[in-house]
Amino acid sequence: MFTITEIGRATGGRIIGQATGEVTAVSTDSRTVAPGQLFVPLRGERFDGHNFIQEIAEKGVTAVLVEEQWLKTHELPASLTCIAVKNSLRAFGDLAAEWRRRFDIPVIGVTGSNGKTTVKEMLATILELTGPGLKTSGNLNNLVGLPQMIFQLLPEHRWAVLEMGMSEPNEIDRLASIAVPCVGIVLNALPAHLQSMGTVEAVAAAKGELLHRITDGGLAVVNADDPRVASLSQNASARRISFGIDRGEVRAKEIEPLGLEGQRFLLITPRGEAPVHLKACGRHNIYNALAATAALLEKVELPTIVAGLEAFSPYRGRFQIERLGGITLIDDSYNANPASTKAALETLSQIAAKGHRIAVLGDMLELGEHEDEAHQSVGVVAGRNVDRLYLTGDLMTKHAAEGALMADMPPESVICCTSLTEIAGRLHQTVTEGDVILFKGSRGMTMEKAATELKDLMQHTKGE
Repeated sequence: MFTITEIGRATGGRIIGQATGEVTAVSTDSRTVAPGQLFVPLRGERFDGHNFIQEIAEKGVTAVLVEEQWLKTHELPASLTCIAVKNSLRAFGDLAAEWRRRFDIPVIGVTGSNGKTTVKEMLATILELTGPGLKTSGNLNNLVGLPQMIFQLLPEHRWAVLEMGMSEPNEIDRLASIAVPCVGIVLNALPAHLQSMGTVEAVAAAKGELLHRITDGGLAVVNADDPRVASLSQNASARRISFGIDRGEVRAKEIEPLGLEGQRFLLITPRGEAPVHLKACGRHNIYNALAATAALLEKVELPTIVAGLEAFSPYRGRFQIERLGGITLIDDSYNANPASTKAALETLSQIAAKGHRIAVLGDMLELGEHEDEAHQSVGVVAGRNVDRLYLTGDLMTKHAAEGALMADMPPESVICCTSLTEIAGRLHQTVTEGDVILFKGSRGMTMEKAATELKDLMQHTKGE
């Protein structure tokens, strides 16, 4: 994979010990790192990988990146070859960038406040019809996860789709400098991470960092219906294509909701038109499909794009539908911000019959000074779109409950709970045939556990 000399050159590091030899892989996990691999100790709020250097040396690992600051107060085990660097996270990214440069394949970077994972999965479903490739797995979309994904690139890969998340300015810029995308997609800029970003305009600017890192002659893909995104600048030598329902070069017409079976629409592109049956519900997923189409239209035939879109099914935790007898559960619990929660509530009202629309909502986190207002506005949308509302978390039970009542939802239909177990129990007592139940909240609220507990209760009752 790398020689010690190559690691030193890529990271700007100082080699201490044997400058000969190679490493077969790069690992940041002291529990699984194996002999022959390079160990990169990272620092976090509650941990420091440098504390495990003696342990990994005893395992037979012989190559390690070490921060110069640590070396000033610690002795290095004699068996280790060390590449001393100023910052191990920065060096980890630099080494991943060096690995990326060895692959002459199209890399697509995807960012946005909502829809990153869905668009990544849509792109991968389409591209898998053309050959093997690499896509971001799980939530490996940050300064640690993205390099970990890049180290998984293999000679047989023909493409890569990499999700890029961010919580502060310059993070997308750094991720894109490592990934070197030839296509950059900015889906939207919505109220999310406002605790660190302050304003939606700042969120848009941070997402737009991706467009300046697209390779010369590459492609910028932007949402024409989001004015903040549509006005973003880019690498001047890259081309640009826009998508949207109301405007853009790639559009959707004749949208027909099909309830729990998804939706149909007519896909309009500069290369022709085609009907699409998308198995994902909601207007937001039309946008996701349009973004994926716009990114691939130059290189992939339209019938292949359509086939991939029709083969796509929602990713776990992203409006994933599960039927339990006459009850339908919708797991949209992976994460939540005001825009995605409102979209989920509006979609629920479209696909479920009146009287059977139930939402289970947990707090939306990282909204800073806007959190009270944001939760209240979600409550208003819930009050207009659902029949029963179960709330948990300090913000939802106070502010969303207020919003729902402001929208004239009957007080008995707004049920505030102190735990996920209480929600599951109360749902179990009241669910009836035909009910559709949406579970949504920030990742830290683990709303999927309420769905799991409800399923367990229903199966236990059925077993009796």
